[in-house]
Amino acid sequence: MLSSVILATAFQILPFYEQRPTEDYYALRPLCSTEGEATDVLWPVFTSHRDWWRFCYVVNWQRYPETADGYQFSIVPFWFNGRDEEKGAYWGLFPIYGEHPHIGMMTDFKFALWPLWHRYRMPRGREWMTSNAVLFPFFSWRSDGAWSVWPLYGLNLQRESDHRYALWPIVTWASYREDRDTAGEGSSWMVWPLYGRVRRARESQDMVLPPFFSVATAWSRRSPDDGPAHSGPDSIRVRCPWPFFEYESTPSRRRISVWPLYERVANLSYTDGSETAVVTRFGWKLVELYDDETRVFPFWSSRRDDTHFRLWPLWESERKGDVTHGRFLALFPIRWVPAVDRNWSKFWTFYENDSCPLYTDHSLLWGIIRWRTLK
Repeated sequence: MLSSVILATAFQILPFYEQRPTEDYYALRPLCSTEGEATDVLWPVFTSHRDWWRFCYVVNWQRYPETADGYQFSIVPFWFNGRDEEKGAYWGLFPIYGEHPHIGMMTDFKFALWPLWHRYRMPRGREWMTSNAVLFPFFSWRSDGAWSVWPLYGLNLQRESDHRYALWPIVTWASYREDRDTAGEGSSWMVWPLYGRVRRARESQDMVLPPFFSVATAWSRRSPDDGPAHSGPDSIRVRCPWPFFEYESTPSRRRISVWPLYERVANLSYTDGSETAVVTRFGWKLVELYDDETRVFPFWSSRRDDTHFRLWPLWESERKGDVTHGRFLALFPIRWVPAVDRNWSKFWTFYENDSCPLYTDHSLLWGIIRWRTLK
């Protein structure tokens, strides 16, 4: 084996300073670092990117690239302000007053002395539905006719179903209309915590002491022209009792769970029902056995194609293309988090190597000693 000693360069000084001009990478640890469009200052205190920055995950600013002056600034959860292309400027001082053009699925969200009053819109097909609430969650009503006096009585109208409750959650019931995207026409009801049942065109379920004991079956219909569902159910789910035991079998997957000891999930082929991907878990998700990867959190993970290997907290390697990068130690329990690698991992990484088909470059004690071995 041929090796040659390579002296440390000016681009790295122990774990504190590192610069890679060709990769647009700079780090003065633990004060600051820059990689591409990302900049950290005392991470996780401050991080910025091309279109956003955040401070302590509380103060946030984001620019909306689709407009020249669109942005949003927020101090969670008390203050937000910004500018939207369609709505113009907006602001809010929670819980006093505010209006926001988009929050999650809600559009034109407005509030005053929340939870005293709020209002928002949501798309419903080709129309818009307006929802209002006073003393949320006690009194609410919507433009489609739904309303609620919680927990006494409530009516919720959806595209394919109507849902009601009385003395929530004790008594709930619903009626369903035929719809190609759901289980079809039928009804359901539940008297919690005693019993509940669902009877629909392509679904049947009985629940005892819900949600602990239930048996659900479903039938598939290939297209609206195929007529009624065929006689035998092609999907079944049994919980006895949930969450400790659950069995599920559908045309797309098969699952058995004895929580928290054991779980096996198999994805099935639609053509012949064969298993296309299988994962087996022990101890909830502490041990996971995939077709192409084995994980024992946080101590061990490895892929069959050798693109990743981890023996925590000692060693970690990752292959991209023809180059494999390895390091010792690997104390952080989650693999290859860019911000951790830029700002902190060098302090406990005493040895690294980069291996390609022709040679391997080694770095010991933060680059003080470097050498190359040929293969």
